[in-house]
Amino acid sequence: MAQSIGYLVAAAGPLLLGILHDTTHSWTLPLTALAVLGLATAVAGHGAGQDRHIHQPSR
Repeated sequence: MAQSIGYLVAAAGPLLLGILHDTTHSWTLPLTALAVLGLATAVAGHGAGQDRHIHQPSR
């Protein structure tokens, strides 16, 4: 299920960037959006990849 949603989001990306390019007649905004999304993904990946242990209180 998650993979299917991921493929749908990934397939929409080029279409949305093309629409954004056609609307603005420039590559500045679409490439800036890609850079911001890439930075957000890198920050989330860094947080998810840290070595942590979850401590559960004793019962």
